[in-house]
Amino acid sequence: MASSLAYTLCIVLCICSLQTAVTAKKLEISFYTHEIRGGPNGTLLAAAGTGAGNFSALGWGSFLTIDNIITEGPNFTTTVLGKFTGFAVMTTKGGLLDGGILVLDQFRFGPASKYNGSSISVTGNLANPPPGPWEVIVLGGTGYFRGYTGYAFSEPYLPTTLAPRFVYKWTFYLKK
Repeated sequence: MASSLAYTLCIVLCICSLQTAVTAKKLEISFYTHEIRGGPNGTLLAAAGTGAGNFSALGWGSFLTIDNIITEGPNFTTTVLGKFTGFAVMTTKGGLLDGGILVLDQFRFGPASKYNGSSISVTGNLANPPPGPWEVIVLGGTGYFRGYTGYAFSEPYLPTTLAPRFVYKWTFYLKK
C-alpha cells in the first residue's frame, strides 16, 4: 500500500514538472535606443558628482539620468516604440573601463508598439570595456511582460552612431 502511494505521488510530481516545462514561455525581442549627449535635445544628463554637466570629465561618483527613445530600427526616423528611462552611477574609480557603471533602467512601450502600456525593468553593472556588448539582468515587467525575467545585451550600433548621437541595439531574452 505504501509503495502504491509513493508510486502515485511520483507520477503526479512528474506530470506537474512536465506541465511546467511544456508551458514555459520564451520571448526574444530586439529594438534600438537613441542617446543624445549634450545640447538642447540631450537625453543623457551628467546630473551630479564628478563631471556634472561635462561628459569628458565623468568619473567615480558621477550620477547620470537617462531619457532616451526606443525605436523599431536603428535610424532615428523609424517608428518610436517608447521611452528608455533610468539612471547610472559610476561606482569605481576606473569608470566604464574598470566595469563600474551600475544601471537601473526601465523600457516603457507606447501606442506604436504591440506592447503598449507595458514595461521591462533592468539592472546591472556595465563591466565590459567599450564598445560592449553589455549584459543586464531583467528584473521583471508590467503588462505584457508581467512574470517574465531574463537578461538583455546592449551594444552600440556603429553604422548610425555619430557623436553626440549614440544608437544602441538591445536584444532581450525573456522567460516566463
